[in-house]
Amino acid sequence: MDLSSRQPDRTAGIAGRRPWRTTIEANGRSLELVCFETLGELAGLEAAWRALEKRSPDPFGYFQSFDWCMTWCRSFLTKENDGTTVPMVYTLWQGADCVMLWPLMKRRAGGSLTVLLPLTAPMNQYTTVLYDAACVDLSLARAALDAICRHGGQDAVCFDHVPQNGLLGRLLAGRGYTPGTAQQSSIMDLTGISDWDSHHRTLPKKQRLQRNSRRNRLEKLGRLDYRVLVPGEADYDAYLALCLALKQDWLRDTGRFGSDVFDPRFAAFLAALGHDRGEEEGRVFLHALLLDDTPIALEIGMRFRQDYYCFLGAIDLALQKHSPGKVQMESAQRWAIETGIRRFDFLNDPSTYKSSWTNTTEPLVTCYLPLTSLGHLYCRHWKLGLRPRLRAIFHGVGPEIRKHMVSAMRSINQLIGRNAGPLSLVFCAMP
Repeated sequence: MDLSSRQPDRTAGIAGRRPWRTTIEANGRSLELVCFETLGELAGLEAAWRALEKRSPDPFGYFQSFDWCMTWCRSFLTKENDGTTVPMVYTLWQGADCVMLWPLMKRRAGGSLTVLLPLTAPMNQYTTVLYDAACVDLSLARAALDAICRHGGQDAVCFDHVPQNGLLGRLLAGRGYTPGTAQQSSIMDLTGISDWDSHHRTLPKKQRLQRNSRRNRLEKLGRLDYRVLVPGEADYDAYLALCLALKQDWLRDTGRFGSDVFDPRFAAFLAALGHDRGEEEGRVFLHALLLDDTPIALEIGMRFRQDYYCFLGAIDLALQKHSPGKVQMESAQRWAIETGIRRFDFLNDPSTYKSSWTNTTEPLVTCYLPLTSLGHLYCRHWKLGLRPRLRAIFHGVGPEIRKHMVSAMRSINQLIGRNAGPLSLVFCAMP
């Protein structure tokens, strides 16, 4: 038995609190489903959590990893949280072994409405479940999900960005409410590409000329350099702060809400990610394209196994016409090939520019499971009805009008708080 996967003391808690648990019967086996809710309890799961990360066969699991989830909890679930968000990490135990782990959280979405969501939503880019394929099959996972839905008193369970071909995607097929529009992530599959030069030669001539032209235009302005930094290195913190500042400038300039990017806890979260981890175990990288030693395009990304996730990028808007972001992206893909990355993932934002940088897609599903009458109203009429219409109206107006709308919404948001009442649902509809 792998000692690192053995369960922690599941009787531990704050002020004698005992974690909720129930028995799951499936395929002639009896397993125990346990829900952990406090930061102390989650910290005690670290060994079992990290061991399961390595055994879980489904890809796209970084956003359910211990480092991502626990760093988010420590950054966002502070004393100011006032109980609106409660982590609910469900673990399935076969004897002393943790064989499945679902990082979820219960959030008050407005008034008395409570929803069970993936832990760290909406910051997580994929929703998956960590599991041991030797012990967990579809029927056992279904029994665990049914028990989770019965526990906690929430009105609905909402899963976004679920890889369709993973265990959770198959588990949710045919259940609940789903949007009618197809969703997908854009990915550059680097498998079989041995080096950058040979890959570059395979590109269409027009694309090669465009890429060379962009770089040449920038080089006429000064000396170009490219740096890839990891947490703890010199300049990492300064470049991270600059990346967020440039992203905020772009959000203001284009009239986008982006409330998380303006939250000081988000900066603290990113600064705390990826320290003291192995190269393939959730390392964070900060890419910087420099012009005469000044960063003009930056990107924060994470490597997990042989996948690299492009999480957040920003450019100096004064040089926007020279496309520094595209030059930085080309350098990042070259770095990925040279460091053994096999999947360069642009995630689920449906931007059209990604088509020239990717060669495959990953289908995603969204599923809303109502559990009460209020949950039915929320899932059917808000999540699938009013919310997408509000977003369409917001995106349909020009950036100047959006700037005024966003400014007004930020003022109201600061006044009443995001979870202070039904009006908070309107803020959730904005990008």
